[in-house]
Amino acid sequence: MYSSKTLALWGKALNVITYYSQKEVMNEIHQFLRGRWVAVEGEEKRWVRWKGSKPLTIEEPSDIPTILREYSYLKPRSIYGTIEVFKKLDDRSDVESKYDFNVIKVTPFIDIDVVDDLLIERAWIYVIEVAKVITSFLCEEEGVCRSVYVLWTGAGAHVRINENSFSENVLSEDHPINMAFAVTEYILRNTKERIVKVIKDSGGLIKVENVVGQKRVFTAPLSLHRKLDRVAIAMNPENLDLFTLSWTEPDFYKHDPEAWRTYEVGESDDLARKALRLVKGKLARTSIALTSAPAVSIPKAEIKVGRFPVMGLLQAARYYLLTGDLERAKSFGLNRAIFYAWAKYYGPARSASRKIKVIGKKLEGEQPSKVEWVEVAGERVKVSKNGWFIMGDVEQRPEDFDRNIARKFEAAGIRFEDAWRAALEYVSRFPPSVLENPQKFFKEVYEPVRDS
Repeated sequence: MYSSKTLALWGKALNVITYYSQKEVMNEIHQFLRGRWVAVEGEEKRWVRWKGSKPLTIEEPSDIPTILREYSYLKPRSIYGTIEVFKKLDDRSDVESKYDFNVIKVTPFIDIDVVDDLLIERAWIYVIEVAKVITSFLCEEEGVCRSVYVLWTGAGAHVRINENSFSENVLSEDHPINMAFAVTEYILRNTKERIVKVIKDSGGLIKVENVVGQKRVFTAPLSLHRKLDRVAIAMNPENLDLFTLSWTEPDFYKHDPEAWRTYEVGESDDLARKALRLVKGKLARTSIALTSAPAVSIPKAEIKVGRFPVMGLLQAARYYLLTGDLERAKSFGLNRAIFYAWAKYYGPARSASRKIKVIGKKLEGEQPSKVEWVEVAGERVKVSKNGWFIMGDVEQRPEDFDRNIARKFEAAGIRFEDAWRAALEYVSRFPPSVLENPQKFFKEVYEPVRDS
């Protein structure tokens, strides 16, 4: 069953609120995002994931245009949800300290992306070819046919396995996030040679990755792309040969609402058990792209950036990927950069009370000894009543990060937007077991790139 919209709805420019106010669009997004932590993206990659201290959710279809109007200053475009389905999303602890016990299911998916949105007209056919490789492998070699769908995301596609196709028995054998990671990794390792051939044929226009991780968000069906006037539409793999880019136009989109709803309970159990057995403990993520067309491209720095800004950037990316909170990620990034700089020069063998210069704003009316301690990614950190992280009696705010981390990249001739995108893509290639372990993060993520 497919849907179409008339050109008269739009006039000369796409009206985002008008688009999301359509009954079919509201209902489809609402139903897909039930139980998922919601994210809204606006211009310049500005995100909203929280409603006060509560994870952002969509309780009713009409919440969608309401939320978009509330955050209109961000110029919102795209709507996402976590790959996890949660038992409840009532407060921050449900996705932080209670995360392990609050996750019901997770959706495994493979990300097929065009390396440059402007090249979509040339690259889309290769995206579809990779989707055909993966879906054929799943159906013909692993017996997973009914529970697979493809979502065109606007400038690429996801091959997703319906989370309901894993029975309660297999879900009880390991945490759902570990299962989803293992399944995705297993699929890519077994299709890599065929995928590489398609990427070579494309001239490096696409990349294929396992980006499964805790609180990772992906596109909701019928969401708009963050930049392009294109709609995310779901397809049954049987229709991949029929797909054209015209299916994704907001005025006449073609979306199959049954594609993401169709599954067979237990169909993916054997795949999950095999993947957990073969992938468990092997932490490297598969990322497939031509070296001549790297996934991350940053201009060469005119002057050396320095280790302090690199640490701050990577720590911020680490926090953001684990929580989705950009403002607190900046606070955490600067806080950890200060902490590790202090540890390097003073360390446990020196006096911890030795006076050091701390960047940020001095606390007002708040006793440092009474400030709350929290555990974040395996590290104990102080947090102020404002929600910012603290060193000594000084809190590190997002604006402090912008001045002391972001500007260092700009001064070195690198746009911070490019550095941030590169950091997210780099850090997202590591599994949660690395991001949540301070020692592993330092050795495996930070050290290899701290000087480059």
